[in-house]
Amino acid sequence: MTPNQTLNGRYRIISSLGEGGMADVYLAHDLILNRNVAVKLLRFDLQNDDKTIQRFQREALSTTELVHPNIVSVYDVGEDNGIHYLVMEYVDGTDLKQYIKEHFPIPYQQVIDIMEQILSGVATAHAHDIIHRDLKPQNVLMDKKGNAKISDFGVALAQEEQTLTQTNAVVGSVHYLSPEQARGHLATKRSDIYSLGIILYEMLTGRVPFEGENAVSIAIKHYQNQIPYVRDFDPRIPQALENVVLKATAKNPFDRYNSVSEMADDLSTALSVRRAEDSRFIAPSLTDETIIADASDFQPNPKDVAEVKAISQNGSKDQQSTKSKKRRNRHPLRKKIAFFFGLLILFIFGIGLAFYLSFPKVVTIPNVTGLTQAQATVVLKKHDLKVGQITRTGDQKIDYKRVVETLPRKKKQVQAGVAVNVVISQGPNSYVVDNYIGNSYAKVAKKLRAKGFKVKKRSIQTTQFDRGKIIYQSVVPDQVVVPRATTISFSVTK
Repeated sequence: MTPNQTLNGRYRIISSLGEGGMADVYLAHDLILNRNVAVKLLRFDLQNDDKTIQRFQREALSTTELVHPNIVSVYDVGEDNGIHYLVMEYVDGTDLKQYIKEHFPIPYQQVIDIMEQILSGVATAHAHDIIHRDLKPQNVLMDKKGNAKISDFGVALAQEEQTLTQTNAVVGSVHYLSPEQARGHLATKRSDIYSLGIILYEMLTGRVPFEGENAVSIAIKHYQNQIPYVRDFDPRIPQALENVVLKATAKNPFDRYNSVSEMADDLSTALSVRRAEDSRFIAPSLTDETIIADASDFQPNPKDVAEVKAISQNGSKDQQSTKSKKRRNRHPLRKKIAFFFGLLILFIFGIGLAFYLSFPKVVTIPNVTGLTQAQATVVLKKHDLKVGQITRTGDQKIDYKRVVETLPRKKKQVQAGVAVNVVISQGPNSYVVDNYIGNSYAKVAKKLRAKGFKVKKRSIQTTQFDRGKIIYQSVVPDQVVVPRATTISFSVTK
């Protein structure tokens, strides 16, 4: 479409807003209602695909029921000379992908505020039994007031028809693809929850968890690889906030939140002081280990088989000999008893051998105190041990980012393969961050720099506060940090 073209004599095209794998989006003016709108045109190569058109129309019509401040409103669905289009609310701003690039690092409270808006919109869609299927930052629009609005409900189902080999259509989505979708299974509400967890991951780290040479390799990582810990990227992130990411992105859908509302409830308290001691979330399905034995473990030893066979054969001969010499032998049952007693001994020996072989290997917890987390991981793996939960604590003796202790402790004997929890030092000079909102930036910055903090400033134009006052801080109050390893950003009035 070109500027000044008109759809059905009503929507005059102004300019292009962007191109996607399924559709092209234009800014247009509604000549009847005298308002700007966004018009989404189904791609020309899909205009003759009956299935895609039907799904496009059906989903578009169903989303007209979704009236919510955090969902882009759908105004109209139509066709003009074979061109299928969707008319939506025009959001003057950018998408969340670009917003993250421009504003990262985003203060944790702001991350939560944006996510709560997105979750509220998705919850409404799920209440109408509408699954988005393609949630990603590119489909979340941010207006100039910081409000989030979810888009593309109208083409989400149609996009399901595309394959992973169509890189241009899917590469933007595969970074947020649930493991079950990557396997080719149908998307569910919990699939949307997984995508929401990836979005939260990106808002906290500025990056997606998995990269690859192509869409297929990324999809494989989604159902094979453990999602990286956000606290490994930034140890200042509260454990409770990381847990929201981990639970939402659990490989098993049943380990995720039961609903978007449950995820929102958990997220709302993630920065609470009472949750400061939360331990790292581990998916329930990962705590139950199933041991799969090799069939070869149950194959009898050829030597034992030969011995048993020989005994059996000798027993048969002895029985025959006993019959022929019954009259001459004073104890005709003696040899039979000896034979069966021998079998019993062999049987007991076999059971004892099997028990011994099945008995778990015992290893000793090595001393990894003072090592880095990476070094400790290597040492533990060499001792047939796994790394469990990573927690952090202030320590007066152990340097920053070095191992303080393990749980179970060093020299303790445990079963091979168990998870060993590792405690990492935050250094000897931990600091509790105050609430600086409303204070003078100059005084606060001087105080924090003297303690070793890196301080950044972003000026905000506003008339609600006096000049030079802090109106936002990136590190939440009461959070325990290490000054020399912490950068704190402030929004300051100008």
